[in-house]
Amino acid sequence: MTQLFTAAIRENYAAVATAYDGPWADVLAVHARAVADRLDLTQARRVAEIGCGPGRLLSHLEQLAPQAEIIGADLTEAMLRKAPARFGRVVGDAQALPFAEDSLDAIVMPFVLFHLPDLPSALSEVRRALVPGGSFAAVTWSGHDPHPAYEVWVRVIDEYDAPPDPSPQMPSNAVTSDPGNLETALRQAQFDRVEITIERFRHQPTAAEFLAHSQVIGSMARRIALLPADRRQECLATAERELAGLGPEDFTESGTVLYTTAS
Repeated sequence: MTQLFTAAIRENYAAVATAYDGPWADVLAVHARAVADRLDLTQARRVAEIGCGPGRLLSHLEQLAPQAEIIGADLTEAMLRKAPARFGRVVGDAQALPFAEDSLDAIVMPFVLFHLPDLPSALSEVRRALVPGGSFAAVTWSGHDPHPAYEVWVRVIDEYDAPPDPSPQMPSNAVTSDPGNLETALRQAQFDRVEITIERFRHQPTAAEFLAHSQVIGSMARRIALLPADRRQECLATAERELAGLGPEDFTESGTVLYTTAS
């Protein structure tokens, strides 16, 4: 099952790498930088971002760790090709990291942990790769506020009988979205100095930006892609008409995320 989930994640991100490398990556990078800022990396010699995607965080890590080799690792080669070539880049699964034991001073994993079907193995791998006293930081989704535009989008797709999402993307979300559950998982993996804070997330796209993003990234995008071409166009036209009746605030995505640090 773990291999099937992992293959689905890889396939999904390979398909959306170009679309992902845009405004959405910039939105997520704000939180990636904020949690990385909580680590003291001034003396670090080797720092890795696991699940680096198009590499938005790598240059910031370089500033925080001026003496360190900065490495980006991702499950998907198509994502890594978007990352700046001046940094080390390696294809790797977070559940079986391509790093030697005690070889990294810090690991940062923004918006990754909930994707992992075997979270305990991934956390054990992080601990294995870190030097004694090494630092770990992560960002995970937590709560979501009502989102009228998304609710319209889902309802229209349901009305057109789009098939279920074939690619479950967040198998560990029940753990990683809850501060207590996440702290327990980290302590079971023998992490110390665990600190988890709840932070606000807010993204306000225009109607056009919302529709463009929603057609290529996320569960509903995968569902609508399974409709026959003619029915898919009808579905998109209906969604566009209904979304046109909403106000600017209705397109705002907001909620909470968890900033986690540990050693």
